[in-house]
Amino acid sequence: MHKYTLLYILMWLGVANVYAKPKNMIPDSLQVLHFEVNGVLFDMQRVEGGVFMMGGTREQHRESISTDLPVHTIALDAYYMGRTEVTQALWKAVMPEWVFVEDMNLPNFPMCYVSWYDCQEFVRRLDSITGLPFRLPTEAEWEFAARGGNKSLGYRFAGSNSPELVSWGLSNAGFRRHEVGRKLPNELGLYDMTGNVSEWCADWYGPYYIGTEPNPQGAQDGKNKVYRGSSFDNCKENSYISHRYSTDPLESNSYCGLRLALTLPDEPTLQVKDKPELVKKLKIKNLRVKLIYVAAEEPYYISEEPVSWRVWNKVMNLPNDLSWSQAVVDKTNNEWNEFLDKCRRQSHEPLVLASEEEVQWAIEAGITQEPMIKKGEQRRWEKDTRSIQRRRRGAKKAQKWADLIGVQIKTTDDPILRLYSPERHADKPRWLVIKK
Repeated sequence: MHKYTLLYILMWLGVANVYAKPKNMIPDSLQVLHFEVNGVLFDMQRVEGGVFMMGGTREQHRESISTDLPVHTIALDAYYMGRTEVTQALWKAVMPEWVFVEDMNLPNFPMCYVSWYDCQEFVRRLDSITGLPFRLPTEAEWEFAARGGNKSLGYRFAGSNSPELVSWGLSNAGFRRHEVGRKLPNELGLYDMTGNVSEWCADWYGPYYIGTEPNPQGAQDGKNKVYRGSSFDNCKENSYISHRYSTDPLESNSYCGLRLALTLPDEPTLQVKDKPELVKKLKIKNLRVKLIYVAAEEPYYISEEPVSWRVWNKVMNLPNDLSWSQAVVDKTNNEWNEFLDKCRRQSHEPLVLASEEEVQWAIEAGITQEPMIKKGEQRRWEKDTRSIQRRRRGAKKAQKWADLIGVQIKTTDDPILRLYSPERHADKPRWLVIKK
């Protein structure tokens, strides 16, 4: 048995009751665990359990279509995360017979040219040396740690909104890897969660879904494994924390390595209180209206689509017309209040109309649909959308030159916000909401 293994086992036995206490009772000696394997030192940082919103939250990016949507709520138990990426020296200490693709004179550089299966063999051997259950982090654990865990300050990159301070990327890496831990750490003291090399995760790649899930393990199976974090050859537009990558688990390359995770025995299980119902189906005048849970700062349920003429006419006892699928517009506040009052009485739910911010958030997260409106308005909407897309593409190309003089180029608001502008429209499409 490794000389440090017995020490840590005794530590666990001695503090088993401490784990059940509040997180501020965890002693400082267990916030960072120090290990030595065949003369190579590495540290594991404690990440307290918590609940967070995973995926393309607002501070991450403004793209309307992305694999990191919809935003959803995740609950995690406490675990430990490697303070740095696994170095070439540590890999060599565990896998002495390994034949390196590149010259092995860079012991403090991150390991790369390793497949997902190579990483599994590495952690298996590390387990046998230390007697501890090391592993790759899940995708949710990786993102929670990169965001700063419960100490998160809401940065777009891991530890800052200025990627050059915390990462090696396309703008400053010189198309090569660098020694680990040379940039500023994030809120938890983790280095290079953005930049240097990307990192394999345990999960099979699969789409996100809405809801609160404790300790998710990702898809049951698949063709590709997830890897997270940008690398030395990624531009900052692709380096935000929630950006997802995946590839064949047999793939190995110069820009992907690994970071260790560890869960200690006797960690308390995080109790997720009030796990939300993901969908509410209301019955209003023999109609089924679906409202979907939105994991925002103040969660709410929003209708799957804006109030249509079909719903309006049914609730208000009016005949249907040919525009039954289009969104209702040009109604007064009194008419909307009458409509809401009838909906509340029939559904027995405290329905209200969604705010602009709630609608925009739900559309960005892919939870609700953009409105279908009258032909003239639809043409204007499409024209606005194309115009804004052109301006954004132009701004993106110009931004790299503007960065040289420290100027941020502003882009036009999204079409949905322009549709909501009271200067342009006295009334607009509306969505039904139930506050959680």
